[in-house]
Amino acid sequence: MAYYLRKEKKKKGIYLQMYESHWDKEKKQPRSKSVMAFGYVDDLISDEIPDPVAYYSDFVAKKNEERAAAIAEDTRPRAFAAPVEYNLGHFLLHTLLEELDVRKVIDILAAQMRFQFSIYNMIAQLIFARVIYPCSKAKTVSKVFPHLYNSSPISEDQVYDGLSFVGGSYKKYIELFNHCYEQYFQRDFSNVFFDCTNYYFEIDLPYEDKQKGPSKENRHDPIIGQALLLDADLVPVAMQMYPGNESERPYIRKIIEEMKSRYKVSGKTVQVADKGLNCARNIYAAVKEADDGYIFSKSIHGRNLSKKEKEWLLLENDKNVWENHTDNAGNLLYRLKSCVDTFSYHFDETDPETGKDVVKTFSVTEKRIVSYNPALDKKQKAEIRKMADKASNYMTYKTMTREELGDSAKYVKITNKDRNGKKIKPVIEIDTKKIDEDLKYAGYNLMVTSELDMEPLQVYQTYHSLWKIEESFRITKSYLDARPVYAHKKETIYGHFLICYLSLFLLRVLEIKVFKNEINSYDLIHFTRDFRVVKMGNDSYINISRDQAVNEKVKKLTGLTTLDALYLSEKEVENLFKNCMLLDS
Repeated sequence: MAYYLRKEKKKKGIYLQMYESHWDKEKKQPRSKSVMAFGYVDDLISDEIPDPVAYYSDFVAKKNEERAAAIAEDTRPRAFAAPVEYNLGHFLLHTLLEELDVRKVIDILAAQMRFQFSIYNMIAQLIFARVIYPCSKAKTVSKVFPHLYNSSPISEDQVYDGLSFVGGSYKKYIELFNHCYEQYFQRDFSNVFFDCTNYYFEIDLPYEDKQKGPSKENRHDPIIGQALLLDADLVPVAMQMYPGNESERPYIRKIIEEMKSRYKVSGKTVQVADKGLNCARNIYAAVKEADDGYIFSKSIHGRNLSKKEKEWLLLENDKNVWENHTDNAGNLLYRLKSCVDTFSYHFDETDPETGKDVVKTFSVTEKRIVSYNPALDKKQKAEIRKMADKASNYMTYKTMTREELGDSAKYVKITNKDRNGKKIKPVIEIDTKKIDEDLKYAGYNLMVTSELDMEPLQVYQTYHSLWKIEESFRITKSYLDARPVYAHKKETIYGHFLICYLSLFLLRVLEIKVFKNEINSYDLIHFTRDFRVVKMGNDSYINISRDQAVNEKVKKLTGLTTLDALYLSEKEVENLFKNCMLLDS
């Protein structure tokens, strides 16, 4: 947040105002508002103020200095300040971290740097803070750390130094957590789930890994990419960051190859990913190079789907039998049918010997499963009609730009050549053929797999487990507020995303392995944020948590009867952090 002098040109001249810029957390974008109006330059000129622009520029600069001094004093870490209110909800995360026993190795990794603080404590407290109240590093240090029960005093500078250190080798820390996790749980790599996302940065020019590319939010800011891999139990295995201007497709190969190498994975692994990762090169890498399998979805509206394949999607006869799946009341949930055939693929590759591009062609016998979902049909048709109406309004009123038209642009047809190929004045019209085709295939989805022995229902259920990785990104972005990052240096940014990943990893281990899916990550986050106490003067605490529903869930799963007690003694609070056991030895 900062003040600045706004010079607005109006009919009567230049109008001066002091504006305040700030970050809107709800809309997740920068905003500004007028704080003080000074008036027109011509009206402000006097003997005392011969140059109003220079005078009020100095005035605004002084206000910024005063504000910065006030904020610095307010946010200055006070190692000896003992807040009355403490957060206790992170005792589950604390206990899991302690039982995983990652501290020893982290201390060894950090010993070479001779830090005047504990890297383990920094990582742990940043994870707790990220789940409890995600905010800037400065605010985390001054407003969140002091309210963590038994926290260590760590300054803002130390946080940045520590994040830069761990971010420079973030894969080592992921490997460490995986190694410690596997002391308690056997990883299942029979299926692995993969997807990518990206995060935008509000900077003017691309820098380091922050490069311009296709943003998930359809923004034009530089972005950074993140690849995420889950095991068959849907627990995170690996995370990899990459420049925003690179294609996400090669990273499914890189991260799976690295996973197999780092964790000595042998045997066949079936890679599960959406249509964005479905390409000939990835298929070749899976079945020809790694002897693995795959389950991908395939775009029904893409150019790679032939007319014959599209006809098969809707076909129903003695050889193309649909299998209906209903709920207990007999209502149709979805329909499935499948076929097995040999399909040809090709991709361009650079010959390592000659350095020339060559076309590599290969064939694979695949099973293809098409599903039809009536609920999805209804939803997609509503979306198609909404986009068609938007395109129609664009044609009628021309009040929006092509950029504002967004996805509806695919229903606007521009013809600039006649039948003979001669250029003509562009003719803009609604593409009714495209609209009709999309409506016809609404509700259908096509899955492609190399696993010929898998039943269609098994393929369908396995592929739809991808929702868990999409949910993981949603938690990271919405609940853990992975952006804005409040960091500039590449290693520090990677350290920030490592903290977000480890927060997600611990939440998933609690949800899936410790509590056997009887409580979800959202409830765990709510409990962590809600369970707070106020310290009394007689070594006792008052429990001020309010969410009784989620408190009752955790109480039932842990057997801790004190979670909903009004009064907690010092010993009872200490027991939450020292004697709570989550993992079976």
